[in-house]
Amino acid sequence: MARANDSAMLGKASEDGEQVSVKQAFGYSTVGVALGFALAYPGASFIRELIGQKGLALSPVIALAVVWPVSAGLLYVEPWVQSQGWWNSFAKVWSWGVAILLCGVPLITAVAMPFPVGEGWPAGLPTVVASCPIVGLFVFLIVRRRWRERKQNP
Repeated sequence: MARANDSAMLGKASEDGEQVSVKQAFGYSTVGVALGFALAYPGASFIRELIGQKGLALSPVIALAVVWPVSAGLLYVEPWVQSQGWWNSFAKVWSWGVAILLCGVPLITAVAMPFPVGEGWPAGLPTVVASCPIVGLFVFLIVRRRWRERKQNP
């Protein structure tokens, strides 16, 4: 199998050039989708408020049900795609496609078909609520690192 390009976005499969199992693909894609959603959702909420739409959009959360398996499928086939002779000319398209899938879908669905809740909320509150996943993710990472450090250094 040819050496994989290091610029691929989906993770472990591109790092070692080996095929991942379906279980690993879903696990790694869960992390990628959660991070993409956590980064894009506050921006989508902010854009909605800027253009005068009220409430918190539920459509990005619903879209995760479609994005997650698609992302897992892409992660599963990525080593094969990278082993093809045309990969070097296709790598940038692949990276952009994955970025649009993970970050663009929450943005587009939030603005185009929002399925809003909390339309009576005061201005700014939907963006604050939408920011909770990324704040929670950072808090989790900090707590996990501190726990590991304490576990290694009793």
